Amino acid sequence: MKLVALSPSELILSKELSRSGSAKQFQDRLRSSIEEIGLAEPLKVAPRPDGGYLVVDGTMRLQAIAAIREADPTRFTRIPAYVMDYASRFEFRYQSDIYQDLLPSQLAALVEHLHQTERVKKADIARYIGVSPTTLRNYTGLWRLMQRGGRFAQIVELMDAGVLPSSNPYAWLRLTSEGLEFVLRESFCDQEESIDSWFKERITAANQGNSFRFTTHFVESATSDLVAQHYREDEELRAVKRDLGLRRSITQHSTKNPEKSGPEASIEEAPEKLALKTDVEEQRKIAAAMNHLLRVHKGSSEPVLRIAAESLRKYLQ
Repeated sequence: MKLVALSPSELILSKELSRSGSAKQFQDRLRSSIEEIGLAEPLKVAPRPDGGYLVVDGTMRLQAIAAIREADPTRFTRIPAYVMDYASRFEFRYQSDIYQDLLPSQLAALVEHLHQTERVKKADIARYIGVSPTTLRNYTGLWRLMQRGGRFAQIVELMDAGVLPSSNPYAWLRLTSEGLEFVLRESFCDQEESIDSWFKERITAANQGNSFRFTTHFVESATSDLVAQHYREDEELRAVKRDLGLRRSITQHSTKNPEKSGPEASIEEAPEKLALKTDVEEQRKIAAAMNHLLRVHKGSSEPVLRIAAESLRKYLQ
């Protein structure tokens, strides 16, 4: 598939190729994500015989972009998209549905099977399923977490449940087993509960649709700036990897937003970095409150308190 950059006016939606619906909460999270970091996964489109491009996969992403452009028409004047054959549009739609319905751990297992057993190059896998190389690299990270087993495999379970973001597995992979235990105790669990009970409560709440979702910023902050023995590699090697990651991120951002490059872009990024600490502290406070309200909801003998605790938990979500 060929990657192109199209104007919004060239893209056409079709009810036949759209999903039946999605929760507003997911739509809001999708818009926030695209607004903050851009379009991580290009759309998949097919050229129509009468002109324009039919959106085969990415209806919700395009709708989110349209909402962002209503507030700021200067955003997303060009949208990245993979172009495929118009005659194969329904086949690709069905393949995309299968991909979308798989859990992160299932996708990670599929990617590794295709790569190791079927000898398919990972660059080709990314192109086939219409994701960016960075996203495919995350599936490799998820697979490594699963192979390490123990607490690391449990982290993937929480990603499958939607409690933890699956977009930054390497934040967890860099930790030793002792480092992982430390991070969970200090930043995620309530002081009075064990890690095992925390895992169990989070999975149960997620299955009931009541789970609190931690942000990528929170995970990154919780797993950063620890003592050396909590990391698998020394600081010098981690610094090199961070530098490479930042350069890759800057390159991708400049490609998506060529008008925001150079010193001016660095100035614009500064407020986000300054706000990160505040965001993490707020996340910790909310997580602690959610844990406490869950205990009240489950353990109180007073029906009024149980109802009030559950209502406040839903409000905080």
